Amino acid sequence: MDGRIIIYGVSEEVFPAEQDLVDYLSKDLFRENQSRFRYTQCKDAGKIVISWKGLSYGHLIVTGKVKSTDEDIEDFPPAKCTYLVKSSAVYENPVRLRDVGIKVGSFGTSITEGQFEGITNRAGQITTHSGL
Repeated sequence: MDGRIIIYGVSEEVFPAEQDLVDYLSKDLFRENQSRFRYTQCKDAGKIVISWKGLSYGHLIVTGKVKSTDEDIEDFPPAKCTYLVKSSAVYENPVRLRDVGIKVGSFGTSITEGQFEGITNRAGQITTHSGL
């Protein structure tokens, strides 16, 4: 995948509580979803920062993207694209994106490497989890 960094927001409908998202990033993505992040958009990205309620909880390192299969859609019906995830990172301190000058749009937000560093610098300890 390319070096593009995108922020995608996830909803309370999918992740009702903060811990649900943390569990997904740290284990469920790999154990239950076989390193497949299903999403409603299909932009090229090498890293995907995950946002929930304006806070970033972590990011994904992506190795590719594929058209969502029937199984992907069964798991997440609005899926249009499935990203293949090499690893995830969970932040010790969720980062309020507006504090680093980022507003997440409805269709994802591209950010620079400098903005990404601004996020990770505020994240505290970052725990990495491996997939593929």
